[in-house]
Order: sequence, then structure tokens, then C-alpha cells
Amino acid sequence: MPQAIKADLGDHAPCDPGFPPKAIAHITADRNATTAAPQDLVPFARLQNFFTHGGKGMAPHILWDPFTGTFAQFFPATSRSKALQDAPGGTRTNRAGEVVLQIEALFFPHCRADGRVCTRLTDTPCKGWSELNAWVRSWGVPDTWPMGRPTAFVSDRSPHVWSSRGGWYAHAHVPENNHVDPGSWPAFVQEQMGEPGRRTR
Repeated sequence: MPQAIKADLGDHAPCDPGFPPKAIAHITADRNATTAAPQDLVPFARLQNFFTHGGKGMAPHILWDPFTGTFAQFFPATSRSKALQDAPGGTRTNRAGEVVLQIEALFFPHCRADGRVCTRLTDTPCKGWSELNAWVRSWGVPDTWPMGRPTAFVSDRSPHVWSSRGGWYAHAHVPENNHVDPGSWPAFVQEQMGEPGRRTR
């Protein structure tokens, strides 16, 4: 992704082109805050450091700060990343697609940034979403949610849909996983006339 800070972890591995291209929406969910007790957003640099050190084994492709529009990239689009649980002998969740682009939004419910408390990801400015949406689209991932755009922290999984349809999936939609994030996600940005369609790592 051209706009991203490059923090390549190495350890690349191919995806499985026998499945359609996908993107997976996550939130970092790194603090437990409440309506009565909001907490400050964790600094982007701290999460970037986590994914390049102790958290390498669960790193996504992209860490996205929706408050500033900053990105860090840990794997090229053509490699699997490691943000999904992947049971031995299962569907190889991290690889099941021509690409399986995993996006971690820096967010947890009731986070506080610049004096403002956000309950849902869509309450944030979502800065950089247009660029992120276009980059994912450039890799052939269609602007669609086969299991429905996430609107709550609930799970809804279908191995058949996962295996057969490309598009965006919530972490809450992925087989073999038990997370219920991201809870919400911004609407797709209409493709602009003349928008570059070429793939960029």
C-alpha cells in the first residue's frame, strides 16, 4: 500500500487462488472501556511496535488509524498474514483467497481521542478509509459483504459462504474464529472515474 509505513515482517507465504479474494475487517480491541469509564486510545506507534515484536504471530496486513489516516503494512498483499485463528486441517483461513487482506483498525469501544469518546468505529473520523477501500479494491476484492455489513458485536459464520464468495468479511464472520469484531465498519466509497486500477503492494 503506497501510503503505508513499511514494516515488513518477512515470513511471507502464498495465498490459495482456489478461493475468491477477500478482505477481513478487525479492530485492535486492546482495552476494555465502558460508557462510564472510557479510556484513551492506544498510540499508533505502540500497536505498530507490538505487531513487529511480540505480536508478530498475529499481525495483519494493515494497521489503520481511523483518527489520523496513518497506516502500517506488515505483509505484502500477495502473502498471507496471521490475524486469524487457523485450525490444523481446516480451511486455512489466513490463506483462503487469491488475496486475504486483513485490516486492523486501531479502535476499541468507548475509546477517547482528542477529547472525544467513540462507541463505534463509525463514530471516528475514518480518515484514510477512501484510500484503504481503493487499495483493497485494486486487488480484486469486491465492495460487498457476503455475510452482511457488521452493525453489532455478534457472530454469524457460514463456511460455505466463506469458501464460495469474495468480498469483505468481519472477523465475526470467519470460520474457526470466535471473535465478534469489528462491530461496525464504514460504508464503501464510490469508485471514482479514472481511479487507478493497478495493484500496488
